Amino acid sequence: MEQHFVFTNEAEQLLGVLHLPERPARAGIVFLHGWPGYRVGAHRLAVKAARAAAKRGFASLRFDFRGRGDSEGATADANLVTMIADAVVAVEELRRRVDVETIVYLGDCSGCEVAVGAGPLTPGLRAMALWSAPIIGGERRAADTAKRWSIYSAYARKLFSVESWRKLLRGAVRWDLVRRALARGGKGKGEEGAAVDQEIDWDGSFLQFGGPRLFVYGGADPVTASCIDFYRALCRRAQAPFELYVVEGANHAFYSAAWEREVIQVTLDWLEGVAGHSDGTGR
Repeated sequence: MEQHFVFTNEAEQLLGVLHLPERPARAGIVFLHGWPGYRVGAHRLAVKAARAAAKRGFASLRFDFRGRGDSEGATADANLVTMIADAVVAVEELRRRVDVETIVYLGDCSGCEVAVGAGPLTPGLRAMALWSAPIIGGERRAADTAKRWSIYSAYARKLFSVESWRKLLRGAVRWDLVRRALARGGKGKGEEGAAVDQEIDWDGSFLQFGGPRLFVYGGADPVTASCIDFYRALCRRAQAPFELYVVEGANHAFYSAAWEREVIQVTLDWLEGVAGHSDGTGR
């Protein structure tokens, strides 16, 4: 069963979608979408994952952060601080509607940053599944450089593409998008982070959460290697296991039916192990 509803944070309405299993929920999953996205996820990956999770006995809440999708709020006012606050309220809303105590965050890209920041603020949080997690509050130079060269290489290949020249002759090339991609090195608008986000104690938030984390990356994502090195070292500092799964050949957003099936299955198998309960009560 899926229910659309609205809830509020700081007098602004957020749109949420609740997925309920047929039996009492074993745990609740709160989906945290990335910076440029909204509640459905890239190629509806969050929708597919939430429906698959319901079949396995998990309740799930997908929602739009303020300033995104169908939620209220100005996009320009959104930042990681507001997204963290929304995540905490979303957990409270899930608990109000479903009898679960065990909570899991499932973050995608920037949503992983939100999960880390909200972790110490979320009672009952058991685990985090983090898809394509960027480096939090650390030195991103290597990851940014890898992404930038990936963008440059992609456009260089297009120079030798017949279709690219056809689009050029038709006047169908979006030069504004090309200039933006090259200037930002593949970063979307807002991904540089707001000034207020620099005040978050990222390392402290990561170290305070003592539950398990699963990191899932695409093998062909140019930032994967830098991110893996970063989180492996951070987990070592936290004296926590570094649980990693790499989808071979996949890009940042797992853009293929086979890759998305793999991501969903691996994530839910892992969640059943760390957050599942034999009595089905979520306790």
